Amino acid sequence: MAESDALPFAESKWERSVALPADVAQFVAERLTRWPELVGRPIALLGGGLRTLNVRVGVDRVVRVALAPETDLRKEAALMRFVRDRVRVPDVIDADEHTLLMEYVPHEDLTSSIATARRVGRAAAAIHRHRFEASGQLDADLRVDAPFPSAIDGLRDWADGALSGTAGRRLGDLAGRIARLWDREAGRLRAAAESPCLIHADFKPANVKWIPDRAEVVVFDWEFAWAGPALSDLGQFFRWGAPEPFVEALASAYREAGGELEDGWRRTAELLDLFNLVGFFDHDGPRPIRDRDVRQRIEATLSR
Repeated sequence: MAESDALPFAESKWERSVALPADVAQFVAERLTRWPELVGRPIALLGGGLRTLNVRVGVDRVVRVALAPETDLRKEAALMRFVRDRVRVPDVIDADEHTLLMEYVPHEDLTSSIATARRVGRAAAAIHRHRFEASGQLDADLRVDAPFPSAIDGLRDWADGALSGTAGRRLGDLAGRIARLWDREAGRLRAAAESPCLIHADFKPANVKWIPDRAEVVVFDWEFAWAGPALSDLGQFFRWGAPEPFVEALASAYREAGGELEDGWRRTAELLDLFNLVGFFDHDGPRPIRDRDVRQRIEATLSR
């Protein structure tokens, strides 16, 4: 794949949210004791996951290990089993709270081709087809736990707290500008969140890959999925831009597959992704590359 064919994606060079173990091989070996048939197979560290460790074991298995203590991979396993009839995901073989064993799906990075765009659009529409009566985080049984009055209320409550604390201190005068922009666009945001659906919530080129043998996409890393506004996923996917023909082809396929996109959807998606961007500043310790990229993206959103 030529570099010019790849979709823009700044996050591949970011610092990890949770540090890797000092001895990855030993760490993985200790977790493989749950599956004796895998012990002794060669391992290879895979990309993806700033809070998890993804390791290929042998030729046909992947072990995903949560590095953040609050991460519960049982919800992710349940989600993958739930969506597998509508979108391609790795088959889940076994799971517990902190470890997930899956099939290895051979894949490549997405290109900016029209065929790729259409497949991504169909996959997004298939995910968003599942509706919920209320917005909120999902429990391990895929039920909304402690529903929000609306997705926007939930997002604003969290974001306002972040902006008044660590994220606000790091963002400086941008914090007030962000809050004022959300205030001005409150009607648009509430309209976009009226029909909560299943959203992946980490829907980006790092987690959506191309399966060359099937001319299809596979969607990885479901740990952040919740019931919220569909456009949040598209805001994430287009965070770093894409060629205009790609955007138009994805939107066309999304609509054909049952997804709803109103006039101005791209700006609404961008405003929703601003909540995610604020979240990247709610952290301790230096992350200069990530902070630089996210700050530039926030400034671009505010300037429009």
